[in-house]
Amino acid sequence: RRGLKGSVGVRLSSGFTCNFLPTKMSVGGVVSSYNPHKGWGFIECNGQDVFVNKRECGGFCLAKGMQVEFGLAQGEKGSYASGVRVLVAPEEALYHGEIKSFNMNKGYGFIGCEAFPGQDVFILKSAVYGGFVPEGSLCKFKVTMEEKGPAATDVQLLGAADAMKGYGKGMWGFGKGDMWGGKGFGKGKGKGGPRVDPSLKVWIGGLPEEAKWKELQEHMEKAGKTKWCEVFEGKGKGTGTVAYTSTEDVATAISTLNGSIFAGASIQVDPWVKAPREEA
Repeated sequence: RRGLKGSVGVRLSSGFTCNFLPTKMSVGGVVSSYNPHKGWGFIECNGQDVFVNKRECGGFCLAKGMQVEFGLAQGEKGSYASGVRVLVAPEEALYHGEIKSFNMNKGYGFIGCEAFPGQDVFILKSAVYGGFVPEGSLCKFKVTMEEKGPAATDVQLLGAADAMKGYGKGMWGFGKGDMWGGKGFGKGKGKGGPRVDPSLKVWIGGLPEEAKWKELQEHMEKAGKTKWCEVFEGKGKGTGTVAYTSTEDVATAISTLNGSIFAGASIQVDPWVKAPREEA
């Protein structure tokens, strides 16, 4: 069965389909460390650690102690694992995915995952800690096979999305209007800024009164390239937002710039959370 281009699809006993790249030589090893938020780690093989990146895992998420088979490839920085195949029972397998869509009112949505080519993984709100499921978020999860297809269980948000879950009502209820892209979005000129995927934005609090967007942008670019910066006025005074070009840069900004000193003040850097639509 063919899945990804240049890959071989293997159907497990439960009916799951997974992909892995063909390799010239396969070796075995045990995952010695793996960071699902960053998507990389190491596999111990014959007394040596081999670097592994999630893009070589065909949609599977590794975990410490997991047995795997893989091919050895050479890169600019040395050898790395390619075409990784996990050796676990289907019900114990972990997967990397992205929340493709989610209807908060109905309480369900779908995850896209490379390990399930041609089909999406169903997800219920109850399968996620805190019931907070922002679209576009990266996640790891397990799967059970239901009558209509794969369904996600034990879902954990990753990166910037994982950082969101601790802010809850404080973030949801802040600044209706100005905070959520109303008046004043557009470098203080009130003409409205560009539409940006919320997963690419961060909210910034604790800004000093004299804060300027250009200086804030320079500070926030310590985490990655920005494409928009705003310092709010009026009801949103003391806060702002920055848009990045990738979710990885968003995660870096939250983890490295939250609590950093800007213009003599300690600033707060949190995920940007879109306000939920109020019921009529």
